[in-house]
Amino acid sequence: MLFDGRHQKTLTKVIAIIAIIAFLGFGLVAGFLAVSGGCGVADPLAQAVSDAQTSVQQGQAAVATAKKAVAQSPKSAQAKKDLAQARNDLGQAQITLAQARLGVNRQDPQALSSALAAAKSAPDNLDVVLGVVTVATSQNNPAAALPALQRYTATNPKDAQAFAYWGQVAEQAGQRSQAVLAYQRFLQLAPDDTLAADIRNRLAELAKPVTTTG
Repeated sequence: MLFDGRHQKTLTKVIAIIAIIAFLGFGLVAGFLAVSGGCGVADPLAQAVSDAQTSVQQGQAAVATAKKAVAQSPKSAQAKKDLAQARNDLGQAQITLAQARLGVNRQDPQALSSALAAAKSAPDNLDVVLGVVTVATSQNNPAAALPALQRYTATNPKDAQAFAYWGQVAEQAGQRSQAVLAYQRFLQLAPDDTLAADIRNRLAELAKPVTTTG
C-alpha cells in the first residue's frame, strides 16, 4: 500500500492525530469512570455529543448573525471576514460533533452527515476536510470524502499535500482515474517531495491493467 513507513506517517499525520485524540481521549475518560465506578457522572461519550451539539447550535447562530451583518454592510471587509471566521468555526464544531458521534457508534450515519456539513461550512479548511476523511474511512466509505477533497483542491490548486491525500482516498475508494489525476498533480507541484518516489510507484501500479480472478 502507498506511503508505508515514514512516508505513511507523514501523509496521515493530521488524520491520525484527529482520530487518536477523538478515540483515545474518550477511551481514557470512559476507562477512568469504569475504574472509579462512575461516581454518578454522566456518560462522557454522550456528554461529548451533547457539548458538540451545543457548539454547533452556537456556530449556526453566529453564522446567521454574520450573514445579517454582511447584508446590512455588503461592502464591509470586516463583516465579510467575520462571516468567513464564523463559517470556519461552525465547520470545526460540526467535525467535533461527527467525531463525538463516532465515539458512541462507529457506524452512526449522523456522524458522516455532520462531517459532510462541516466540509460545506468550511471547504477551505484542510483540517476540516481531513476530518471528513477520518469519518468516512472509519465507516468504510472513503468515497464520501472525495467531494470535500475535490472542492478543497479546486480553491487551493497549489496545495500539493492535499492532492496526495485526494489520490490516496480515491485509490481506497476504487476510483483509479481520480487517483491517477490527483497523484499526477502532486508530482507537478512537488516533484522532489519525500513522497514523490512512493507516488510514482503508485502511478506505475495503477497503470497496470486490472486483473480479475474467475
